[in-house]
Amino acid sequence: MTGIDSRLSRATVAPGVGLLVLVVAVVADLVNELQLSGTYVTAAVVASVSASARRTAAVAALAVAAAAVSGGWNDNVGETAWWWRLGGCVVGGIASVVAAGLIARYQAVLRHTAHLAQALLDALAVELTGARTVKEVAESFVGEAATRLQATSASIYVLDEDGMLRSVTWMGRGGPQADSYAEVPLDGDLPGSVAAREQRPRHYSGRRAIESDFPLLAGYYPDERSLHLLPLVHRGDTIGLLALTFPPAVVRSAEEQSLLVSLAGALTGAIVRARRLEADDAAAQRTFLLAEASLSLSRSLDQESTLAEVCRLLVPRFADWCAVSLLRGATLETVVLQHRDPETTEWAEGMRGAFPVNMDAMTGAPAVVRTGRPEIYPFVPQELIETAAVNDEHAAVLRRLGLSSAVIVPLRGRGGVIGAVSMAHAESGRHYSDDDLGFLGDLADRVATALDTAASFRRQSERLTGMMKVAEAAQRAILAPPPPRLGPLALSARYVSAAEDAHVGGDLFEVVPALGRIRLLIGDVRGKGLPAVRTATLVLGEFRAAATRESDVAAIAARIDGQLQHYLTDEEEFVTACLVDIDPDGGVSVVCCGHPAPLLTSGGTWRDLDVEPAPPLGLGAKPLLTSDRLGPGDRLLLYTDGLLEARDAQGAFVDLEPLRAIAAQGDLPDVLDAVLASLRAGTGGLHDDLALLLVEYDPLPPAPGAHDSLITPRAGATGTP
Repeated sequence: MTGIDSRLSRATVAPGVGLLVLVVAVVADLVNELQLSGTYVTAAVVASVSASARRTAAVAALAVAAAAVSGGWNDNVGETAWWWRLGGCVVGGIASVVAAGLIARYQAVLRHTAHLAQALLDALAVELTGARTVKEVAESFVGEAATRLQATSASIYVLDEDGMLRSVTWMGRGGPQADSYAEVPLDGDLPGSVAAREQRPRHYSGRRAIESDFPLLAGYYPDERSLHLLPLVHRGDTIGLLALTFPPAVVRSAEEQSLLVSLAGALTGAIVRARRLEADDAAAQRTFLLAEASLSLSRSLDQESTLAEVCRLLVPRFADWCAVSLLRGATLETVVLQHRDPETTEWAEGMRGAFPVNMDAMTGAPAVVRTGRPEIYPFVPQELIETAAVNDEHAAVLRRLGLSSAVIVPLRGRGGVIGAVSMAHAESGRHYSDDDLGFLGDLADRVATALDTAASFRRQSERLTGMMKVAEAAQRAILAPPPPRLGPLALSARYVSAAEDAHVGGDLFEVVPALGRIRLLIGDVRGKGLPAVRTATLVLGEFRAAATRESDVAAIAARIDGQLQHYLTDEEEFVTACLVDIDPDGGVSVVCCGHPAPLLTSGGTWRDLDVEPAPPLGLGAKPLLTSDRLGPGDRLLLYTDGLLEARDAQGAFVDLEPLRAIAAQGDLPDVLDAVLASLRAGTGGLHDDLALLLVEYDPLPPAPGAHDSLITPRAGATGTP
């Protein structure tokens, strides 16, 4: 039997039972002459339990009529006892009818509350299932619950670590004082603070009750309404507050108040789940974003494109707002600004430059650029906005942004801090954490490197004309010459383009002092032109980063290989490379990935190092280390295949023995110049690019003033001992 059928059955049976009770009482009165007319009203009482007021009234009328008629067979009509019994029946009947009405109304409230609760819970289950942030949960809850409950206003607060309850969403917000209650202290003397602090729901039937307990709220609500404050508690800890107001008489019963408490419990569970999802999503985004940034930032040699790429990477995945500021002389200029909404971005662009930058500010981007230290604001209190504003108009603009959290990290270039990246959450309601700060610092370092490379490329390209010269400028921007000496090593390098009508290739070299040793790289990108230069930029960047972290050159090669497999889209694209570690005692570790092995000279005799070959980088290289040792005066020559493929006028390969003899003795720069002069004389011009890196092991103390530090890397290197 359904619930409706059950209620109909009870409503029909109850009057029948009441009539049966009346018949039994009347019969007993007639047979036994007991004068029971005063008890006839029991029939109406029985009917009122589940019958309607109308049916109960019918039973009561019959009971009163029977009581009146009973005076006839009891021969006492008009006597005092007859009147008392008749009056008792009338009063009891009226009371039964009233009770039946109250019971029916109470049952209707219960049915309405149960139906509303089930409908709400079903709707919320659908809405909240797809919500992955606290903001989404709050907006879905308010949209469903507040509308179905006919609330005048609804707001959800979350308790932040600084002890402030901050509004996540607010429906029906209004009045001149609304902004002042967007955040309230947990220890404050306000209704929401008290409810959250005591972890006990508080219900106020109207404005008089609210203002009686909290005089400060006098006049806050423009019209009469009830207020219901429901703390959100998870495992004994307050995590937030649900505040609802209703028109008078909408929420009156304890059952309706219990429904609100149940909804607060459902909201608490959804917020806890959303916080876990936010943390998981943020961790995944950090890992993915850093990998994507390494690839995408290395593709551009244009500063404007690099700056735009920064905001594209961060918005909206990791920020609602992103701004990049660069030092222009003595001031800080915002060069890129982006919001998740294009129209808001356009509005913000119109405000750019409207307010002066205070370079002496104690917080914000000027302070970060000045000190080189990042700033993180897990929460953005109103006091911070007032402090950051230069005037009242600026403060109004900042309040309009609705910032919930912010972080500012410096851009550290080769010559120092060159600017800052500012990120903020607003509409999403998300918050930054210390985990984000480390990740964003790494990202900023990659951005600064890309900007430095772009700036170097621009300076070089401005002095050159034609595609050939631009490509050469890009290559030389990333191939800075090594210092003449690092620790026990003397060094010299040369890079030579092929014939003037050839495209510049991707030959590369680098020297990084790190982890107490000198790390060398020489390589050759398959292909020509700017794509090859871009790939070379990626390889050099990954080598510099890995050199400061990985224990040996095999691990460095494996890391570069992994990055290239994501970057190179054509299976025929790859990079050959030779990586070398040289310890202060002369120990040598070498890996070669599709690249010629280095030449070692000892006592004037050259020999090829016997290196275990491995596939080129980008094709799944798994190189094995080969060890050797350098004695005082020994030299190591790293080179690209331009040396092996040099041909004379008849097309025969050039004899390298004379070149080896030249390279065995003499100052390193002079030696390399002589090698190149001999090659040009024998070939009439190189047909492939050539990179040479020559090192000599000399553990003796250098002459005064020589560069021999393993601690201070050269410009462009990122290594530390």
